[in-house]
Amino acid sequence: MPRVRELPQTPEQLLHELFAIFPQYRAQYTGPIHDDTPSFQSVLIGFSTGTSLATASEAQLLAFATLVNAAVENGGLLENAFGTCLLEHLGQVRALKQLWPYLSKVAREKTKA
Repeated sequence: MPRVRELPQTPEQLLHELFAIFPQYRAQYTGPIHDDTPSFQSVLIGFSTGTSLATASEAQLLAFATLVNAAVENGGLLENAFGTCLLEHLGQVRALKQLWPYLSKVAREKTKA
C-alpha cells in the first residue's frame, strides 16, 4: 500500500490533501462549516457531508485510505478526528462498502460496522 508523503500537521494542510485526492470536492467546497478557526474535526465533517465516496475512483479510495490508515497508525489529534468524524460514521455517509476494502485492520476497528 502506498505511503502518505507526510501527514497533514494543520487543518489547512488536511483540506489541501483532500483537494488533491478529490478535485471534485475542491470544485464544490463552499468554505468552513463554521466561523471558528478550522480544526481537523471541522474539515472532516465538512468533507464527509460534502462529498460522496460512493462515486470515487479506485485510485481516489486507495489514496484516501492510505491517508486514513497513516493517521490512525500515527495517533494524536488527526487520528482522533478521523476516528470520531469519519470512521465511526462511514455507514451513515454511505461510504463503508466503498472504503472498507482499503482500510487497515486498526482503522476498520474504529468503524461502527
